[in-house]
Amino acid sequence: MKKLQFCIWVVIAIFLIALIGGCIYNLVLAKTEKNVHPEVTFELENYGNVKMELYPEYAPNTVTNIIKLIQKGYYNNKVVYGKDEMCLYVGRDADGEYKNPTMSQIADDIKEGSDADFEYSIKGEFVANDFTKNTLRHEKGIVSLIRNNYGSNLAEESYNSGCAQLGVMLTDEAENLNGLYAAFGRVTEGFDILEKIYNESEIAVDENAESSSEGGIQKFTTYPVIKSASVDTHGIDFGMPETQEIFDYNNYMLQMVQNSNQ
Repeated sequence: MKKLQFCIWVVIAIFLIALIGGCIYNLVLAKTEKNVHPEVTFELENYGNVKMELYPEYAPNTVTNIIKLIQKGYYNNKVVYGKDEMCLYVGRDADGEYKNPTMSQIADDIKEGSDADFEYSIKGEFVANDFTKNTLRHEKGIVSLIRNNYGSNLAEESYNSGCAQLGVMLTDEAENLNGLYAAFGRVTEGFDILEKIYNESEIAVDENAESSSEGGIQKFTTYPVIKSASVDTHGIDFGMPETQEIFDYNNYMLQMVQNSNQ
């Protein structure tokens, strides 16, 4: 009987040690993930490499999403398509057009064209959207997630419309973006390349306007191409981002018009 009791206590002790060890491991892993800064490399054709580090401690889901997009090849052959007074804009296709990524472009278990393969966005990780952890300020070299602005009546839809378009700050004069956009990374190498693109790229001009401008963004005549994009997560698996089906603004406006005509 004593031998049986001893065996039972040994089993209980092993179980408790394993349980405590697992808890400690998870805490250490969680802390490690927050402290690890994944390193991204964009190889710009005819220019060279631009590198940046990502900050999951400020914008964890945004970082997870960008990592997954890079790992799945989303940014390969995307372009730097324009600028405004504050930043360069990155992430459109070779024609300068933007198409929202779909779930099949980040998830292996979702078939392209299936009902689950919807265009997605992520929730904005910034103060105005009740996410208080992101105190990263928009200054020169900071990388931020671009989102739409549908107007004050659709603030929530606007805040949660970002996904894959990037803005790289070329100035320290961008305080108006603080708390309103999800800053999540910083350029660590190749900033001179971005300055060269910003200062020397020719702005597209059409016949009927002074310049080809879209929402204040001046589009370039020739788009620098991201030949390849890669990310070093230092062995950490950041998993899948939390996503939602993207807000269909065009359909919303159509319904508004139809309702007003009734």
